[in-house]
Amino acid sequence: MNQKTARKPIGNFFIKKSLQLRLVSKIVLAAIISTLISSGSLLLVYYLKYQTVIVYQLDKYSQELTRDHLVYLILPTLLISSIVSMFVSLGVGLYSSRKYAVPIYKLEQWATLLSEGKMTVLLRFREKEEMRDLSDKCNKLTEKLRTKFSEIRKISEMMKQSDSTCDNAKQLDSILSDIELESDPIEVKTQLYSVSETEK
Repeated sequence: MNQKTARKPIGNFFIKKSLQLRLVSKIVLAAIISTLISSGSLLLVYYLKYQTVIVYQLDKYSQELTRDHLVYLILPTLLISSIVSMFVSLGVGLYSSRKYAVPIYKLEQWATLLSEGKMTVLLRFREKEEMRDLSDKCNKLTEKLRTKFSEIRKISEMMKQSDSTCDNAKQLDSILSDIELESDPIEVKTQLYSVSETEK
């Protein structure tokens, strides 16, 4: 069976919405906290050094001293840096949350298909270098299970040939009837967040 789906990267960005939103909110919160800490430490250092947060400046036109609060001088810069850091952290959070959620989603789908008896399921990731070991181990497990169940099926057939009324062979057959051993390979996909079956 071959099921084709169209990719919608923006509309289907949140593959595991709650997980991704939690991760994004933590990254944005970390950026806000770091901005507040840096601005607070700047004010604290200035206060500890000069025992005030008032800044005196010489007006270049009137040549008079003017008083300004340090917060008013650095507030525009802090606001701009806060907004920039929030946008950067939001972008980083969205990107990393997707990279984090897709492998979890694929693993869940792989485990679900395996538990349903589909022994031809394949797990592949786009991030070949980072996830190759994991996908190789999962696919080896699937292959091992398929081999074991094939052996059990052969033993069941041999039992039936030697004794056609064998109850153990009938029980094995009823268990093995729900397990797919020779179907086309099924590859776990994230397109539209469904599992696509691909013919090989």
